[in-house]
Amino acid sequence: MLNKLYEQGKDLHVANYVAYGKTADHKLYADEGYKETATKAEIENAFVKGRLLIVEGANYLVPVAFGATGVITVVAGETVKTQAWAASAEK
Repeated sequence: MLNKLYEQGKDLHVANYVAYGKTADHKLYADEGYKETATKAEIENAFVKGRLLIVEGANYLVPVAFGATGVITVVAGETVKTQAWAASAEK
């Protein structure tokens, strides 16, 4: 039987968790002003629930993978490339 991941009460009525990707350092932030980095635990929680959305300027990105380096998104363009986005370990 497959392992189950349950949503929690804090997820009620939440469509997506939004992180802001800063292209200068490829880190994920919790705010549009890039002042507070998102933690790895926050990013992983949103990713495994299928609710993580990354805003990079005018682009809205949906991660396709999560690993030790952070999340991976597909970069728009002529050829298919990926971009890794990192989170801080702790706040």
